[in-house]
Amino acid sequence: MKYSGFVGIALVASALFGGLVAAEDLTPDDIMLEMETNMTITGLSYADDDEWVEVVNPGMASQDFTFWTLEDENNNTYLFPEGFVLLPGAAVKVHTGMGNATETDLYWGRDDLVWDDEEVATLKNAAGEIVARYPESA
Repeated sequence: MKYSGFVGIALVASALFGGLVAAEDLTPDDIMLEMETNMTITGLSYADDDEWVEVVNPGMASQDFTFWTLEDENNNTYLFPEGFVLLPGAAVKVHTGMGNATETDLYWGRDDLVWDDEEVATLKNAAGEIVARYPESA
């Protein structure tokens, strides 16, 4: 999986705070300084054999998803892998089940189903703020 930009975030944080900041010392607030939060959830599949939620980056900048979460209405929470970056115009499907992660597919690793018909998927940024919901009218 490609995790570009994490070192860049450390450098930005370092410049902002006047010292060297190790990548493992970054906090959600550090990441929020440089990142844009214009993400969109474009779909949710309730299929028993392959549940997934699709997140798209419609912006012009890469988005680091470290500390971001995807949640259902029952507080089942998926934590994006540290250093996962979604490039501009790119999409990623977060599958409920098991699989091998790629740039376009991430896996929660659950044995059970999460998404019920008409349930709302909520994407939260590193600060815990709601960035997107699907369906949007929720």
